[in-house]
Amino acid sequence: MVADSSERIDRIVRFLESHDGQRVAICAYSVLATLVLLAYPGTAAALAIGIPYLFFVPGFAVVRLVFWRNTSIEAKFVLSMGLSILVVILLGLFLVLTPIGLNSDTTRASMIAFSLGAVALEVFVWPANRWDQEAEAEEREEKGEPFKVDKVVAAMLGTALVVSAISLGLIITAEYPSRTYYAMTDEWGSANINTTYDVGSNLTLVIEMHNGEDGVRVFSLNAFGANNSTVFAGQWFNNTLESGDTWNVSVTFQLDTPGVFRLVFMLYIQQEGYAPYLYSENPVQLWVEVIG
Repeated sequence: MVADSSERIDRIVRFLESHDGQRVAICAYSVLATLVLLAYPGTAAALAIGIPYLFFVPGFAVVRLVFWRNTSIEAKFVLSMGLSILVVILLGLFLVLTPIGLNSDTTRASMIAFSLGAVALEVFVWPANRWDQEAEAEEREEKGEPFKVDKVVAAMLGTALVVSAISLGLIITAEYPSRTYYAMTDEWGSANINTTYDVGSNLTLVIEMHNGEDGVRVFSLNAFGANNSTVFAGQWFNNTLESGDTWNVSVTFQLDTPGVFRLVFMLYIQQEGYAPYLYSENPVQLWVEVIG
């Protein structure tokens, strides 16, 4: 029984030492880590399996793709850790600066996509086993040469650390886009708003405003309507919103005059200690025809 177990372990080790075994290991670990992070976020299991996933797996995939030839086992290990940090930082920077956005879901998706993509690229474009290094490794072991980080490895590690520091600084200091918005619907919540009305009818519109700024803001809405000769008096609405709050305002216009009118909703936002500013140069508006 012990012999069978030992033989089984040896077989597994030999498989993991092979190119195909390492490819399978990268893919399997990436899938397993993603599933664990999805199913048990914030747990000890997620932490235990997530640390190697972040700080070794993507870098090891890059090493197999680019730096496999003439690199010792020790250097491959060190490079894998350094390049993993670089990959994680660059993926985060990519997510922050694109509409995809940086969150837990996009982070997990980008990690597994990168790891599996690197393996696929290594298999079909630049296979690591295009050079046979087994003889050289055996010769090095026989000579008992100590591990030395050559200049290329040192330069790569230095570059990775510098780029990582710069990218991290860009992420930290980036000015994230505002997620504030305001939109218009009819009184039943539909964006398909009727634009033709009889004289003497009332039109009620609902303006939804969301504070996507980084703190408390005073929202002021000015609603008015006009054509060439008639103006609907402006209506002002004010409210203080916490970050993430949403505010709905119902605005009613009395359509007593025939003609074509432009109904305009202008939003002003004010931060404490600053003057209010117009949220958009292109305000929400609606053209309506009043038939007499």
